[in-house]
Amino acid sequence: MPHVRVVRAPAAPIGPDPEAAYREEMTVRRPKQGKPEQESQHEDPWQAPDPALAIALQQIHWYARHRNRARMTDQVNEILILLTTASTTVMAALKVSATATAILAASTVVLAGLYKVLDAHENWLAFGSAWAELRAAVHDYRLLPAEQRDEDARRALVKKVDEINSTETGRWVSRRQNLAAGGQ
Repeated sequence: MPHVRVVRAPAAPIGPDPEAAYREEMTVRRPKQGKPEQESQHEDPWQAPDPALAIALQQIHWYARHRNRARMTDQVNEILILLTTASTTVMAALKVSATATAILAASTVVLAGLYKVLDAHENWLAFGSAWAELRAAVHDYRLLPAEQRDEDARRALVKKVDEINSTETGRWVSRRQNLAAGGQ
């Protein structure tokens, strides 16, 4: 007698799932390798039906991508520093060759230098903050009834996006100047 396996499908949720809608909105889509990017990613946001919203969403996606990249860089660098530091201590305790121990110790110094040069932790925090501000501005705009999304509301949203971008750019320039001058 053939073996029959019965699989039950999960029950469908009742009503809209606000968390799923939020995850969908905030998900950064990346094109699959080997295939051309979607044309909509290259369209001029000013040609969209709601240019202000298109510009704001474009910036949200930019900050989300850069926030995620900075977070990953920061976490990987931190883990590598911990691993190389601990490994150097273990290698010295086991009396492994001085050359191998020195190379591992030097790699820790290089990683610590990269930590400062890349400034990934600071970027992670700044990009996350800008992303959250933009998201709040978009939510405020979307909560307006359609008939209130007039020229003034669109202008206010674009102005808010520009202010956030300007603040973030100023922060970045100031941080770079401070690091170049030998500051922390």
